[in-house]
Amino acid sequence: MKPAHALPMPILSAWDPRAATSGSIDPLGALRSFTAIATAVLPGVTTITSRVRYLSWVCAGLHLLDELPQAPSGGRAGHARRQRILAWERLVALATGFYAKAEATSADDRSWGQLRGVSYVRRAVAEGIRSPAFPMLQNQAGVGGVGAYWVTLVAGGLVEDGTAGLTPRGVKLADTFLRHQATPDRASLIRVISGEDVSFAESALVDWGRAAHLGAASSHERSLLAEALLEPRAQRLMASAMRAMDATTSDGDTFRLLKEYFSRQCNPPSDRLAAVLDVALSFENLHCELLYRFDQVRSLPGYNRPAPLRKIRLAGGDSSPARLGDELKRGLEVHRTHLPYSVADTVHDFYLNVEPAVRANDDAEFVRRLIGHHERVQAGKLDASRQPKLPWVELRGNDVAIAPRYLLEERPKKPHDVEFTHPYRIEQFAGMLREAGEWEKTS
Repeated sequence: MKPAHALPMPILSAWDPRAATSGSIDPLGALRSFTAIATAVLPGVTTITSRVRYLSWVCAGLHLLDELPQAPSGGRAGHARRQRILAWERLVALATGFYAKAEATSADDRSWGQLRGVSYVRRAVAEGIRSPAFPMLQNQAGVGGVGAYWVTLVAGGLVEDGTAGLTPRGVKLADTFLRHQATPDRASLIRVISGEDVSFAESALVDWGRAAHLGAASSHERSLLAEALLEPRAQRLMASAMRAMDATTSDGDTFRLLKEYFSRQCNPPSDRLAAVLDVALSFENLHCELLYRFDQVRSLPGYNRPAPLRKIRLAGGDSSPARLGDELKRGLEVHRTHLPYSVADTVHDFYLNVEPAVRANDDAEFVRRLIGHHERVQAGKLDASRQPKLPWVELRGNDVAIAPRYLLEERPKKPHDVEFTHPYRIEQFAGMLREAGEWEKTS
């Protein structure tokens, strides 16, 4: 075993920019369509929900909260209840950190890989802090474990969204997590939930961390976690299809395989998923081509100097924007009876917004129309001071000007037809199924 003082520092951003909305990196306004598609396919998964035992952590905290005499409950108590268990999340993360230090685990070890706010936990451990009274993330409530995994908890039937009350299934999972003999005494944990700054012996934190870390769930606990992951019908169907087709990546090949699988099932839920996946393929193909051409504009020579529209020449992909636009429009029409409204509406809006560029007759007209669309997209976002965001590229009469920070030094490479421009959460779902011991069972 490595020396106990060695403490590797996993690298993890506190926030996944792909999950943002108004401030996201989305120059062509495709995020709403992506979100609708991803939610229709995997409603209880996001790009940052990758460790399924967070569900146990949060349920256990809410269960302890319910043992307080004046615990918030009922109608609008959800926000207050989530706030009250943030100290609990920090305490379990701290125990995990002390265990990781004692075992000198690697940065990607299953005990704390993708732990939310891991750098803050590492700092607290290095400073010898033995209570939850340490800062963790600038916005722990929003992007820590409680906020990041809330959609998974709700979709899994573990908590009620509005009240943040545990369901019977959530209580059962919480009891299973808290039952381990290394868990600190109940009274001390409830004092933490009540807001007291309770310190624990380092040895106690190490022992508890060994049982409580993200990779230590028992077989019974994993079965409860698997039930939660498979609670949404779409996720049950997706799990079966992904396993049958050995499809675990968010790309065109995976979506084509899954679409073909669902097309053979001949039942309404499968027809719905097949329709969503087919439209997603056409949407991604069009967005990828438009983004490829947009990035060519960003790579125009002449640093910080406007380029004349009439001199711009763009390389195309395997298909023209007009052909790809026709394919998307046709897909929306063919699948109109099966598509969820959220997908049909947002994808149709995206198509209407880019249609003028798609129908352009030459490169100059295409660039003018695409940049005009980009300027409108940026104007609809707000920066940190709540002001409309500035465009990356803008029209100045008959010239194109590129903001220096968004200028590309090299011309973009032609994209492969299997590449997607958005992460559709397939990898995260497959990883959580494996952690819950469900991947091998699904058929």
